[in-house]
This record gives sequence, structure tokens and C-alpha cells, in this order.
Amino acid sequence: MIARMRIIACLLVIVLLVSGCWSRRELNDIAIAEGVGIDITDHQFELTVQIVNPGSVTKAMGNPNIPIIVYSSKGVTLNEAVKRLTSSISRNIYFAHIRILAISEELAEQGIVEAMDYLMRGSEFRSDFDVVIARDTTAKDLLSIMTPLEQVPANYIYNSLEAAKKEWTSAVTIKLDQLSKAIVTPGRSPVISGIQIVGEYSSGSGKANINYTTPKVRLQYSGNAIFKRDRLVGWLNEKESRAYSVITDQAKRSSIHVPCPEGGNIGIDIARVKSKVHAVVTNEKPEIFIELMAEGNVSDVECKIDLLKVETIAYLDQQITKLMEDNLEHTIKKTQQLGTDIYGFGEAVHRADYRYWNKVKDNWEQVFKQLTPHLKIVARVRGTGTLGDSVVNDVKE
Repeated sequence: MIARMRIIACLLVIVLLVSGCWSRRELNDIAIAEGVGIDITDHQFELTVQIVNPGSVTKAMGNPNIPIIVYSSKGVTLNEAVKRLTSSISRNIYFAHIRILAISEELAEQGIVEAMDYLMRGSEFRSDFDVVIARDTTAKDLLSIMTPLEQVPANYIYNSLEAAKKEWTSAVTIKLDQLSKAIVTPGRSPVISGIQIVGEYSSGSGKANINYTTPKVRLQYSGNAIFKRDRLVGWLNEKESRAYSVITDQAKRSSIHVPCPEGGNIGIDIARVKSKVHAVVTNEKPEIFIELMAEGNVSDVECKIDLLKVETIAYLDQQITKLMEDNLEHTIKKTQQLGTDIYGFGEAVHRADYRYWNKVKDNWEQVFKQLTPHLKIVARVRGTGTLGDSVVNDVKE
């Protein structure tokens, strides 16, 4: 009898502990959001949601349905905008699959911390999606452009940023939680990639845009936005963005070109980049040291030059070093003029001497402007490709 009571008690405990799928949501009851955009209109938030059209996914090839549907609504708070949006959609919006959050340039210039608070606080939002700035346009228009290769434009933006980051080192990717940490952390300001619409918006919001071999309207990476705390204060162009990626050790692979001694160019495929930033504080004076190592291979030659000579390889190493040095110095000076430390120099000073950092952290912007970082660049050409000599030599002889 006692044994039977024990079994019954165990079964009751199991029943209470195993809740089953109490929070399940049927696919027929939800609208899956892949992209979210936030604009500021008439002193209100305008929330835009890019939702996957289930009809375009489940049907066979040749389906005429457009793959996404874009809804938007306004509210004094983002929560009001989300709730108001439900009056236009027959299903509950599922935000856990968001790939891209687009913030308009106008809102970014005013400050993004209020919008981020709702996204970080809400339990329906995950924080592992990429954040971008809609440059020279609204987030609503950005999310309405139909893109080739990817049916869902949010996936197109996400994948194109990842590719540009790995192969060209210009674009940066930053998740919502990383952005939140960068905004509140003294000694480092955030940088966010910008996306712009190339072409006339009205021609790109329909499915006809992807029926051309060359789409009339497309989305394109357009530099990196520089922030001071939570406000956009400037932009890095493509060249400066690559320098930023190198300094912050986010560069992977890239391509550059250096001049030939007698005219023409030599292309270098950068295969490996590694950088390190550290600080030394001496007599209440901080110094920043940037150590950079780059390795690459000759990718193409447009001049008459002998790549088999040791002197030629040494010349290429010198030119690559000078190119990188000039670009890094220019980019650092530009951000110093804006007074925003996007490289984490302040964090390096904190690691080097936390007592000194506690004295200057409230005035770090002024200290940052006076820094003269020391650059140590080691560039090496490791290979010349499958050709020992250039065919240009034979043609021009």
C-alpha cells in the first residue's frame, strides 16, 4: 500500500512538473517578422514590420505572390505602435525570427536609446539580429524594396553584410545586445553599417523589380555610421571603414592595389590581417600602440616588373605598409575631430591603469582628441600566384 502511494505521489509530481507545450503557437496563427524598421514621424515612432508571406513559401515555383508584406503603424511609444499594428494584421506578429533592425538616419541623429529600451526589455524580441542605419531614406522604404537572389529582403541585407565583412572588410555587423553594451560602456562608441536605396524607390517596391537582369532599384552598403553615445554624429566612407575594421581586429580578407615604379598598378589579395591595441600610461600621460600584421599575395600585375627579384617583393611590402599607415592615420584624425572613440582606446587605457582611467573617463573625449597613436605595421607579400613573371613583361617588350 505504501509503495502504491509513493508511485501515485511520484506521478502527481511528474504531472505538475511537465507542463507540455503550454506556450506553443501554431504557424497558422502567427505572422513571422524577418525585418523591423523604426522611423520618427511627427514626434512619434513609426514601426515597420516586414512579414513573410506564407502563401509565397508553400506554393510551387512560378508562384505570382509577392514573398513579403510590409505593415507600419505609429505610436508615441513603440509598444503603442506594435499594439496598433495588430488592428491591420489578422495574425499575431512573431518577432523571434528577426534578422534585421533598420533605424532611420533621422532617428539616429536624435538618439536611439528610447527605441532600444523597448526592444531590449520586450520578451518577444531576441537580441541576436543585426542593426543597420537607413541612410538618406526611411526604414519603411528600405524594408519595402524587393531584392534579387533572396526572396526576403531582410535576409538579403543580412547576407550581404556578412559577405562584405568577410571579403571586403568595409561593412561591420553589430547585434542589438552589442550595440546596447557599446552605448553604455565608457571608452568605446558604436559603429553601425549604413544601407541606402540606389534608384527610384517607387520602382523597387514591387515584384517587377526582380524580373530584370539588372534590377532598377537595389539596396547597397553605404559606409558606416559613427555614434557618440546613442546619437549619430558622422559617417565613415568605404576607405575609412576598412581602416576602422583593421584597427578593431575585425578585418579578415580584402584587396588593395599599390603603384608600380614606372606606372600601372599591382593588385594584392590580403589573406590575413591581425591587429592589437594596447595602452601605456606614464606620468599621467596615456599612449596608444597599434600593432598590425598583414599578409597577402599578388593577384594581378598591370605593369612591367620582375616579381622574382627580392627587391621587388621588398618594394611591395613597403608600399603596402605606407598605404595602410596613411589610411589609418587619416581615419583616426577624422574621428578625433568628431570626438568619438570608436576604436576602444579608452578601454585599452582602462586595462592599462584603472586608477588613471577613473580620473579621466568623464573627460575622455578631450583626452582622446589629443592622442597620437603609435603605429607598428608589418606587411608581407607571401606569394605571387601561379605565375612567376607577368605576361605584361612579354607583351611590352
